Amino acid sequence: MAIDIKPRWAWAGHAVRTARGQDLIARLERENPSGGIPGAIVRAEAQIAAPSASTGRVWTPYRGGVFIHHAGPRSFTPQSDDDCLQHIGDIWHDHYPKFGGDIAYNFIVCQHGNIFTGRGYQRGEANGGDAPATPNTRQGEVWVPGEGAVGRNAGFYSVLGLIREQNSPTSAMLDAMKRLIGHLRGPDVSPARKAGPHIFPHRHGDNTVCPGNLTPYAQNGSRIDPGGSPAAPTVSIVPRAQWGARPPRTVTRVELADRTGFAVHYSAGPHTQSVRAIQNYHMDGRNWPDIGYNFLVDRAGRVYEGRGWTSVGAHATGYNTSHIGVCFIGSDGDATPHAKAAIRALYYRARHLSGKALIATYHGAIGSTACPGADLRTWVIGGMAAADIPIGGGDGGGPATGLTGETSVRSITAQQRAVNFLGHQPPLELDGSFGPLTLAGVKWAQRKIGVTADGLWGPLTEAAYVTYIGPGRPGGGVIAYRSVRAQQSAVNRLGHTPKLELDDNFGPLTLAGVKWLQRRIGVDPDGNWGPATEKAYLAYTGDTAGSGGGGITTIRPVVSQQHAVNFLGHQPPLELDGSFGPLTETGVKWAQRKIGVDPDGMWGPATEAAYGRWTDGERLELDGNFGPATIAATQRAIGVTPDGSFGPESKRAFQRHLNTWASAGLVIDGSTGPATVKALQRHLNAMIRAGLGLDGSWGPGTTRALQSALNQEKF
Repeated sequence: MAIDIKPRWAWAGHAVRTARGQDLIARLERENPSGGIPGAIVRAEAQIAAPSASTGRVWTPYRGGVFIHHAGPRSFTPQSDDDCLQHIGDIWHDHYPKFGGDIAYNFIVCQHGNIFTGRGYQRGEANGGDAPATPNTRQGEVWVPGEGAVGRNAGFYSVLGLIREQNSPTSAMLDAMKRLIGHLRGPDVSPARKAGPHIFPHRHGDNTVCPGNLTPYAQNGSRIDPGGSPAAPTVSIVPRAQWGARPPRTVTRVELADRTGFAVHYSAGPHTQSVRAIQNYHMDGRNWPDIGYNFLVDRAGRVYEGRGWTSVGAHATGYNTSHIGVCFIGSDGDATPHAKAAIRALYYRARHLSGKALIATYHGAIGSTACPGADLRTWVIGGMAAADIPIGGGDGGGPATGLTGETSVRSITAQQRAVNFLGHQPPLELDGSFGPLTLAGVKWAQRKIGVTADGLWGPLTEAAYVTYIGPGRPGGGVIAYRSVRAQQSAVNRLGHTPKLELDDNFGPLTLAGVKWLQRRIGVDPDGNWGPATEKAYLAYTGDTAGSGGGGITTIRPVVSQQHAVNFLGHQPPLELDGSFGPLTETGVKWAQRKIGVDPDGMWGPATEAAYGRWTDGERLELDGNFGPATIAATQRAIGVTPDGSFGPESKRAFQRHLNTWASAGLVIDGSTGPATVKALQRHLNAMIRAGLGLDGSWGPGTTRALQSALNQEKF
């Protein structure tokens, strides 16, 4: 919304004419006499034109909205704009000793319809910080529907209508107030400073007659209400398929309209932990049907889909149906500004989707637990204020800030190797560190292979990369569901003439054939074999997923799956024909068992991630030797420096890990004695069905089970 808001300079020259302005000039002249009185006047105007820092710590206007004020008793009838400017200067004079040397209002609207900046977009002090307490609020608070008690200054802008008690507002003033409130709620204001949906008169909850004749307008639905609440922040969410989620055993649905709350958690583990590892623990260690949380957020501010908006969670006993559970991945003190911005954006997205305000709370407030730690607990209680940071979810999901390079598809070393393979100069060092050079290299590679250059190597990037380097280098036909050869077979099967050559090359003839097929089965003929085309084709032919030239995958074309199976040593080697027949399906399942994932025959994100770890040398040999490689992998899992030496710090972290993830109840003494080893053995039995005896002896069998769990991200 285009709006003209005049800066403080507009009235600063009038403020210096007041008694306090003259005192300020005199003081500045004494401090720097070389400039004389003219120099002191210039410095005084400049000082007044810069708003003083707010004395309040909390500033969450998105929880409340706007309070409307008038300028006090008697009458004010300006004859010109200059009269209005002088009146603002006089208000600054009156407020100077009371409100930290500045005017208390955020904005001032005069009778001519001009809008002037006071404190602007930082917290003001005019809304009644000494308003009396009520049974539901403390002093200086107001009750806000759906939010509860909100600070009058902490949660609301203050807008002064420049009239007095005996005056009535002009049409120009009311129209300008409407424009201003619309601006404060709109996209031009950052989410952290956006005004909430409420309009209150100053007298609401305070002992005052203010705002006088503006009172009938100082309410929602009035002439100054532009209508509508602030737009919900856009949140890009990494879907389950992208992070390699296992399918849930069961799902219980709940309508979003039945949600009443939003609960913040932490995982209490290392911030490097993957979402899949948390899901593995919940499903295998606790025997839950799925990951417990509805959403998860990492330190980079990426949001991951857990159970989603409409599934009952398993995050807070008694509140799983009513509350959406959001987990920060990490421990107390790990949450970054990116993570907090993402959690807050999710909260407002939840409010928008549910059509009502939701109670924002934390796990410890609704259960007997220290979760989510002191930092996030204080942050939630304080109103979840956060910086204005774009919220990104990865491939195709908009900007993702603070990237760590972590991905469910390809390890950092494998990304560096791929960038180098494409010809990047200078070649990246294969150090497994996602620094600025690697980020720039990944973006360069993404531009080269024709996908959004967001720096996150997700499934779309992987599919484009594999297609780019695969047979024929077609540069087109990048598909998420069916290899080019399988598309050609499907087109021929439906009777296309002339028959397409099964050459795995997505050229003009194949493009025309795919469009012909799409028209025949009743979908948009865009030439891209995506989910809609696959679903319609299966319905048309009566096939099931995986039949008739399947190998359906979001990650790797069939011929590349065959390459990978052969690379792992399968005998006899598969023919690289791009056809997903029984031999290829058997080979993929063999490869999945070899690299330690569920042998379902589907090469998805979990299989790709495990394959990347194997080929990068990150997989542990199951040799029963608790040596440097196994120790370093264990240290990465428990969140300490992976130096390969299992010293006292690592042992204490190891015990804390077992207490957190296996409810072991160990004393944190740095011991790996029988009690700690028994807890480890119980945990491994629960997570990977290791079948260990609980003898408290850490022998080769226990180490092999630990190595297997680490390979599967199930420790």
